[in-house]
Amino acid sequence: MTNVFDTEDEPEEDSVEAFIGDTLHLFDEIEPPAAVDELFDDFLYNFIDDAHFQGQRIVYPLPCKTGDEEEKLTQQEWPQYDHFKNQELLSVIYEREQDFVLSKDTSMQSVAVEWIGLKSDEVEKFHFNRVENKWMLTEIDKKHRSEIPNGDFLNFYARFVADSIFQREALAEPVKVILTSEDGEEEPQEEHLNADEWFEMRQSLPLPTDAIVNVNYGQASISQNRKILMLQGLGNGMQMKFKFNKQDDGWKLMEIEY
Repeated sequence: MTNVFDTEDEPEEDSVEAFIGDTLHLFDEIEPPAAVDELFDDFLYNFIDDAHFQGQRIVYPLPCKTGDEEEKLTQQEWPQYDHFKNQELLSVIYEREQDFVLSKDTSMQSVAVEWIGLKSDEVEKFHFNRVENKWMLTEIDKKHRSEIPNGDFLNFYARFVADSIFQREALAEPVKVILTSEDGEEEPQEEHLNADEWFEMRQSLPLPTDAIVNVNYGQASISQNRKILMLQGLGNGMQMKFKFNKQDDGWKLMEIEY
C-alpha cells in the first residue's frame, strides 16, 4: 500500500543545508559599490570599518621593511600590525591650505597612512596603491620619527601632549580660536584664550596622546616652521584644525579652528 504521506517533492536534509550554505555565501560576497575606490577617504573609511572588506584589500604576503631588512607578513600575522581597528580619529598634517584639496583628487594612485607612536619613537607607514583600479595595501615601512619629513614637529607634539608645563610654554599669548558655522553661511566668530582658559578647553579637545594616524596624500613638506594638524572624526563629521608656528623659542600653538 502506498503511504499517502510519502512525497517525492519533500527536500532532503542535505539539500536544505546546501541551500542555506549557498544563501549565506551570497551575503558574504556582497561588496561596497565601485565608488568606494574613487576617493581614497571613502576607501579608507570602509577599510577601517569593515573587517571583511579589509581582508580583501591587503596583498599577501605583505612586504614589511625595516631599513634594509624585509619580511613577508602572512594573513595570520596581520592583526599585530592592524592599528586601524576601532580607530575613530584620523589626522592630516600639512602646511598650505590649498594642499588639503588633495583629499578630493580621484586620480591619485598612491597614498600613505602613517601610524605615529607618541609614547615611543616608532612610525609604521602603510602604503596604499591602486591595483587594477582598486585601492590595496601593498607594503609597510617601519621608521623612526626623526626619519620622516614631519619628524621635528612630531617630536614637539609628542612632548606637547605629555608635559603640561612644556605645553603651557608652547602656547601663543593668546591662542586664537575661530568658530565656524556648520553650514558656512554665518561669519566666523573669533575668541582668544589665555593659558588657563586653554587648559580648561583642552579637557574637551580630541588631541591624540598615544598615537597619530596620519594620512599623507603627498602634500608638500617644504617649511619646517609651519604645520597644520587637522583632526577628522570617522563617520561623525567632526573636523578641527590646530595651527602651529615655529619661532625662535620653539613651536607654538597659534590658532584653533572648528
